[in-house]
Amino acid sequence: MESVIQLQVGKEGTYSVLKESGHNAPYKLTHYGAPRLQEHLEMIIMSASPGIMDDDTLDVAIQMKPDTQLKLFTQSFNKLHPMKRGARQTTVAHIDDGAVFYYIPHPVTPFKDSIFKTDNSLYLTGDAVLIWADIIAAGRIHMKEAFVFNSLHSTTKIYRNNVLILMDNQFLSPAKQPIRNLLFFEGYTHQGTFLFSAPFAKELKAELDEILTLEYSDITYGFTQAADDIVMLRALGHDGELLYDFMGMLGQLCWDFTQHMQEEMRLKQETDQHAAENLEKAEVTASTDLKIENLNEEHTMLLTKPAKKRKVAKKGTAIGNSVIKKVQVKKIGSGH
Repeated sequence: MESVIQLQVGKEGTYSVLKESGHNAPYKLTHYGAPRLQEHLEMIIMSASPGIMDDDTLDVAIQMKPDTQLKLFTQSFNKLHPMKRGARQTTVAHIDDGAVFYYIPHPVTPFKDSIFKTDNSLYLTGDAVLIWADIIAAGRIHMKEAFVFNSLHSTTKIYRNNVLILMDNQFLSPAKQPIRNLLFFEGYTHQGTFLFSAPFAKELKAELDEILTLEYSDITYGFTQAADDIVMLRALGHDGELLYDFMGMLGQLCWDFTQHMQEEMRLKQETDQHAAENLEKAEVTASTDLKIENLNEEHTMLLTKPAKKRKVAKKGTAIGNSVIKKVQVKKIGSGH
């Protein structure tokens, strides 16, 4: 079955709201609680199917406008049933400048002989923030189906301003790999990946260095700053629900940290803007004062400067004598 989920988030005042959405059977996209219970938008993906079957495809498209905030949830574990040809899921998300996208789904549980391929392409613009996780189970542990799936291939690509900044590529095939050994699941049955991408990822890494100092009896984890604006964490455990709760705790921590950092950035921008406006006013005032001062100086100079004497032709001067001689000559000539 070919399925589609489409979601567009816009801004109305201080609220992030659902602008457009679309879905078809067996999936349903609906509000997770009251639509405007909080300023950010919360949505949940639900399914009437018992899981993903052979030849199923799901295309998820998410568009987030600038400064919007979305938390996207899932209903239950994503079960992959036995297959002969395989199933596929594709997720493409465009997260505009200032937007925050939170997505921590339930674990993927591959049944015996299941074949699954998932591709995630996440496009961030400007200072957009991504909080993302995925969890892979070994299978139905209590049904004696640990690591008996055919293959599971997951790729996650993160772009910022159309530049690829991280690619996580995992291909698991128990029949071809020593998947229970070192560098794979190492005796555990569940693996989780957590990704945080933001301009202030370095500051978050410093916080995690202080917070994540405890050792959990059922979870082993490690984290690193994978790029200037990405923090990446891997975790291994024996319980899908426990690992899901652990990822949710990290997600909420990053969500709260993001709200704090964005508020600080907003206040700094307002302070810088006020400072720039005050500087501009000061420059205009100084320019006006200088012009007034120059005008005053010019006016003072005009008042104190001596007036020029007017030149007047007087009798007896060279000009006056010349005129008199011309008149006398004319009179002598007329008398003959």
